[in-house]
Amino acid sequence: MNITITGMVGKHKEKALLKEAAEFFANQLMDPRMVRNLTIDLEVRNNMRVDGECVDEDGIRNPRWFTIGLKRQDISEMIKILGHEMVHVKQHAKNELQNGHAVAARGGFKIYSKWMGEIWKPKGKEDAYFDAPWEIEAYGREVGLYVKWMSRVN
Repeated sequence: MNITITGMVGKHKEKALLKEAAEFFANQLMDPRMVRNLTIDLEVRNNMRVDGECVDEDGIRNPRWFTIGLKRQDISEMIKILGHEMVHVKQHAKNELQNGHAVAARGGFKIYSKWMGEIWKPKGKEDAYFDAPWEIEAYGREVGLYVKWMSRVN
């Protein structure tokens, strides 16, 4: 796995921790052959509205190049969020999640995501973010990944 980290000038220890955590999470979530072929650009930013984001840079089936943005904050919180975003890397790399599918709607098109090959859109009282199956998985697994990571390094 090729990992580059930007936005952490002079923070060598924290940078090393983020790299180790990304490798650990990838190995927990994916097959070694898949992990070996991943490229992750990890960008730590000051002014993000969200704590983290994962962008598929390839835009193809089974992508291997991703940018993960992390909001600059306490390193332990950044590692927990990195676990969440690495779940999204796994989802994209294994073609479980595909973003940006246009679906005909009244007055034009709406953009939806595909989950496990099916268009997913919220129904009834479902929230478009928190009830999305890929977010349910990512939030659920971030805790376990973080606990495993912490027990490994302590």
